[in-house]
Amino acid sequence: MSDGIRSACGGMFQVYLTEDILTETLYWLRKNNPLLNEEQVGGIRRRLIRIFGDDSVITGYTIDESLSYRDVFDAHVHCAAVHGTIDMVLTANSADFDFADADELSYEVYSPDEFFQLIDDSNPRLVRQVTEEQMAYWVRRSGKALPGALRDSGTPGFAERVRVHLQSIDVREVLGSA
Repeated sequence: MSDGIRSACGGMFQVYLTEDILTETLYWLRKNNPLLNEEQVGGIRRRLIRIFGDDSVITGYTIDESLSYRDVFDAHVHCAAVHGTIDMVLTANSADFDFADADELSYEVYSPDEFFQLIDDSNPRLVRQVTEEQMAYWVRRSGKALPGALRDSGTPGFAERVRVHLQSIDVREVLGSA
């Protein structure tokens, strides 16, 4: 992880990924945005590896063909998590990890909304600090407020927490330093 992210998160978590996850992410980014340039697509992969480090890439896993996958295209995520002894899988497709023996999984599955709320539970000062930074960013943009953008991104519970954080922030102070 980059020093900035590592220090900001205080060692709360380590991000792991696989080449398959990166490939799938970039595939959907390109499919949904065919006119993006190479830096906007390929640059994302390079930045992720630079931020999280080569040691964040899980390799050497095999697909367990004996399991019945709700979405066979997510088999690589499950098998990499097991192989990498990952504690938590963060996915917008939580239902795809509903195995018959889900209680026996070696990891927990969280949606982005659940994960960000967990971070707020664990370190509300960090969430407040990032909320201040993001507020300054979103105010400069025309359009919606930060809680609205978070709701639109599929994190309604976290959006409500950010709304509460915003109520205790001195807007003049934050925008004066922006």
